[in-house]
Amino acid sequence: MYVRFLFAFTLALSIVLPREILAQGGSILMLPEPSGRLEVDTDVTGALSASDYRLPDDAYVDVWEIVGRSGDRITIDLRSEDFDAMLYVVGPGLPSTIQDDDSGGRCDARIELRFLEDGVYRVAATAFSGSFGVYTMRASVEAEPASPIPCGGVDPAVFDGLTAKGRIEVGTTINGTLGAGDERLPDRQWAQVWEVQGEAGQTLTIRLSSADFDSYLYVLGPGLEAPLEDDDSGGELNSEIVFTVAETGLYRIIVSSLSEGGTGAFQLSVGRQRTEN
Repeated sequence: MYVRFLFAFTLALSIVLPREILAQGGSILMLPEPSGRLEVDTDVTGALSASDYRLPDDAYVDVWEIVGRSGDRITIDLRSEDFDAMLYVVGPGLPSTIQDDDSGGRCDARIELRFLEDGVYRVAATAFSGSFGVYTMRASVEAEPASPIPCGGVDPAVFDGLTAKGRIEVGTTINGTLGAGDERLPDRQWAQVWEVQGEAGQTLTIRLSSADFDSYLYVLGPGLEAPLEDDDSGGELNSEIVFTVAETGLYRIIVSSLSEGGTGAFQLSVGRQRTEN
C-alpha cells in the first residue's frame, strides 16, 4: 500500500505546473497556500481535513514554510495519534523531494535536513492512506531520540499496573482460563501476566494456544526496547514468540486475545532452545 501511495505522490510531482512554480523546483507542494511559518524549537498544531488541499492520489496535505540558512541542520518531526504520518520537504538546492514515513518511531515521521541554500523551504504534513486528524509538527536543532516503538507496536506503558498471576518455569506448561476476573487491556481484551526468569544467552520459545479464542501474546522485560508480540506464529490461531534473552532478569508474559470477546481455556508453555558453540 505504501508503494502505491509513494508512486502516486511521485507521479504528482511530475505534473505540468505553472512557470512560476517550475522556477521554485517544480513541486506540486508549491501550490497550496501555507498554513503558517514553522519556527525552530516551537511546536505547531494542525489538522488534516476535507477542507485541505487535495493531492492527485486523494491524500490531503497541509504545507508549512520554514526559513533555512545554508549549512544549518534541523530535525523535523510530524506526530499524530490519529493517522500514520507522512512528511515531505522541498526547497532551494534540494534536487528532489525529501520524504519519510515512520523514522520518528510509532507511526510518526522524521526528516533530518541540512539546508543547502538560504531560502524558504516547504514542509508538507500528510497522512498515509488519506486519513484525517490532528497533528503536531516541530523543527528542532537538537531533537529528542525517536521512540523505539515501531508503527503499530504496543506501548509498554499499557501493561503498567497489571498484577502478575504467577510464575512459570522454563521447560514447563501451565493450563489456565482467560476471562471474567482477569484484568483488561486498554482495547478491552482480557489479560493475564505470567513471569519467567530469563538467563542472558538463552533462546526461549514461548507458546500460547487455545481452542476457545484467537490467542495474542506479548513479552517484555530487560533489554527489550519495545514489547515483543505475536498473533498466529504458533499455527492456526495460536501464538509463539522465540527470542534470545539479552539480559538476565524477570520477563513478563502477557496472555491475551486478539479481540475483546476472547475467553476460555489456554495452555502457556516456555521452552529453552540450546545453541551450538
